[in-house]
Amino acid sequence: MTSIKDKAGEEYWSTVWKNSPLPPPVKFNTGKINDYPDKVLHKIFVKIFAGMNTRGMKLLEIGCGNSVLITYLAQQFGFEVTRLDYSEKGCQQSRLILEREKVKGNIICQDAFNPSPDLLNQFDVVCSFGVVEHFSDTSGTIKAFSNFLKPGGLLVTSLPNMSSVTGNLHKYLNRPVYDIHVPLDKNQIETAIEKAGLKLKFSSYFLAISFAITLEGLNGEKIKNYSLKRFFIKTLRYGSKLIWMVENKLGTIPPGKIFSGGIITSAQK
Repeated sequence: MTSIKDKAGEEYWSTVWKNSPLPPPVKFNTGKINDYPDKVLHKIFVKIFAGMNTRGMKLLEIGCGNSVLITYLAQQFGFEVTRLDYSEKGCQQSRLILEREKVKGNIICQDAFNPSPDLLNQFDVVCSFGVVEHFSDTSGTIKAFSNFLKPGGLLVTSLPNMSSVTGNLHKYLNRPVYDIHVPLDKNQIETAIEKAGLKLKFSSYFLAISFAITLEGLNGEKIKNYSLKRFFIKTLRYGSKLIWMVENKLGTIPPGKIFSGGIITSAQK
């Protein structure tokens, strides 16, 4: 049993999933500007899984909640999927997403740090999308997630770039949510991966500019000056969409530490 603790906590996540509608499916080939992040992400996954015969491989998503990436990975790459979350409400959301997308998969309601022994060393790929940054011991978290992998398996990790402008804006616009994150840059997550004993295979910032700022308060509480902050963020997002329009026509701008929306890595056990 491990002492690694979630800075957010199960109550926070259950409240988030309770108050959140199901997100739309991943759409990477529509050409619509709102789907541009999905287009960029699809290109990254093609790079990550290049040379792998993924059809029929077993994939586990840790901290699945209402993530839609797992259904996309099943449909596009042929993975057999399992989803794990310690929030019962998160598992319910996951079940609804699988049903909506007509994707077969297992859903397990367990703590990833105290799993059933029969889950360990069982998966070809393990993914977490926006999970590791909620734990103070980053390398310990990555090591725990890698325990689900078969030898030679691949760990795919994505997280918001909270060391960026977006992170600093969170600090002033929604400090309680900022405080449940560990702000990590690309170099720091790479170091944590290597410290966990994995071999880094891919690492990149994601989106040259993005302002993915949440104004949801902790445990359903409304934050101060919500309307004013919401107007400010919407203005920023319109600006980022203008950049996406240019990228969509002329090519992707190399993402960097200051304005990038996120980080995505893959590493081999």
